[in-house]
Parts: sequence; C-alpha cells; structure tokens
Amino acid sequence: MKNLAPLAAIALLYSAAPGTVSAQEARPELSPMSRVTAARAEQAKVKGDSGDRVFGGNEADPGEWPFQVALLSSQMLDDSPISQANAQFCGGSLIAPQWVLTAAHCVTDGGMTIPADSVTILTEATALTEGKRYAVAEVVRHDGYSEMTLDNDIALIKLAEPATAPTVKLIEARGEDAGKVRVTGWGRMDNGSFPVNLMEAELELQPNAACNAGIRAIYARDLEMILRNFAPRMHYSETGITTATKSMVETMADKLTDNMICAGTTSGVRDACNGDSGGPLFVEGPDGVVQVGVVSWGEGPMDASAACGHANAYGVYTRISNYKDWIAEKTAQ
Repeated sequence: MKNLAPLAAIALLYSAAPGTVSAQEARPELSPMSRVTAARAEQAKVKGDSGDRVFGGNEADPGEWPFQVALLSSQMLDDSPISQANAQFCGGSLIAPQWVLTAAHCVTDGGMTIPADSVTILTEATALTEGKRYAVAEVVRHDGYSEMTLDNDIALIKLAEPATAPTVKLIEARGEDAGKVRVTGWGRMDNGSFPVNLMEAELELQPNAACNAGIRAIYARDLEMILRNFAPRMHYSETGITTATKSMVETMADKLTDNMICAGTTSGVRDACNGDSGGPLFVEGPDGVVQVGVVSWGEGPMDASAACGHANAYGVYTRISNYKDWIAEKTAQ
C-alpha cells in the first residue's frame, strides 16, 4: 500500500482542484426535492435538448400501475394541474391506504428530514396533470440511512387521510436475484427531458457481484483519466498509469451492501434515473404485482451527464425483503 500513497494523493488533489467538487457533494441522488424540481424548471427552458444518455422505457397505459404515487414539493403547487408536473421530485408506492413507501434520500434535503407539510402525495395519476392530492401527516426516515453509502435508503410517509387508490403487495421473503422486473417513474429520459406521463421499463435482476464489477470498471476508467491528466506535469509513464490503476482497483471495496438489490440491462439502455427515486421495482406473477425494491442510486463516469444508463453499471435498489419487520413496526401505529 505504501507505493500507492502518492497516487492516492494525486486523486485527492484532483478532486480538490478549482471548479471540482467532492464525490460526496456530487452525488446526483442527494436533496431531490430541490435538485429535481430545479432540473425540471431548467429543462422546460431548454426544451429538453441536453443530449443525455438513453434510458429507454415506454409510456405506461392509463391506470396501469395504480399503486404508483408522486412526491410533490408543496411550495411549488397551486390550483392548476400543470403545477403538479413542475413540483414532482420523487416517486413512491402506496403499500397501505395511509402509507407510502419511498427512498430515504427522497425525504432528505440538505441533510435534514423534510417537514411533513413540505411534501404532497399525488395518487391515481398516470399523467402528472391528473390524480388526487393528499397532505402528509408524518415522514419516517430509517435511522440507519447514510448519505455517504445510501445504505438503508428507505422511508415511509403517512398520509393525513387514507387514499382510495389500490395498494401494492410487498415481497415476503428474499428470493433469487434473477428474472424480469419492472420499474416505473417520471424521471429523466433519454433527451434530458422529464415526462408528464408515467414511464415503465423492463429490466433483469442481477447478482450484486455484477453491479460491483461494473462500478469498479467505471472507477478504473475515472482513475486512469485522473492519472493521465497529471502525467505531463509529473512525468510518469503509461506503464505507471496502468500499473497504478490496476493496483488501486484491486483494493477497492464493494459498493453494494446486502440491503441493496441490482437490476438493469447489460447495455444500459433501460434504467431508472433522476426523478425516479423512491419508486417501485416490482415483479408480475400469478398473484399480481409484488414490489421487491425501491429506486435508490446509480453510478456513471465522472465525465458523464448522468449517473444512469451506463453499460454494465445497472441500477441499485433498496432490498425490501430486508425491511419487512421495520415496515410492519412503523406502520402499526
């Protein structure tokens, strides 16, 4: 490890250079209430022509996934239905008439749990310009949630009154990380725009090892780029860059914890993205729809426009089967 210390220092120097931000500050998942609504407003100005990656998916049929809800910023709402589209920042699922399941990072803004009156829940909406609004009575964020690792990225929202929309079943026990799943949401699309209509995409569950390997490959490319940027100044060779990159990547810890589940496509053309956070990842079987995950986070190269839609990187979701007892305890109030 001693011989890697100067190279680690180079990486730190790069991250501290003028015009750059730390990895923690740059996480695109954090503070979605302010970040996603700002992105929606900016996209409206440029008409979505931002050249972001392709995230795939299709429009959902009206009423197809009635348990899907939208989290809206209350301060951005007025009496007009169009304000609902401008105010959307995360998704969620109705798991009981008075309870919504979502991601912890969706109810965290500036490091603090958002007040109950700052969020409004929209149900029975395929288009964000329709549906029913519900006030929030309580926001319950998991005590173990970490903004650094996004572990325990799960939260519950209690509605002020019971909703009339259908609810979704939650997975009872952990299953095999394989097979087809579906994700839904109003998040960023291939051209950088945010849709008004609910989008859906079919994905494949992957073993966590596949996610970890893909992320490690992205970090390897990033590290190589950092080292190459400093090579002219510090006069180290291409061989040195290759050797150092390989040595450092071999010591990297896995990013996914056992509380996370991995899903996506090898090509990366279908994925959840910014604004989909908190929404459901679910399977369809003979007994109907069963939710297995909550949209949590993704990873992409340093020079990418978004941390989603990258080959072999997949998307990361909160593993619901690990939280059945926590959900039961918090909703039995």
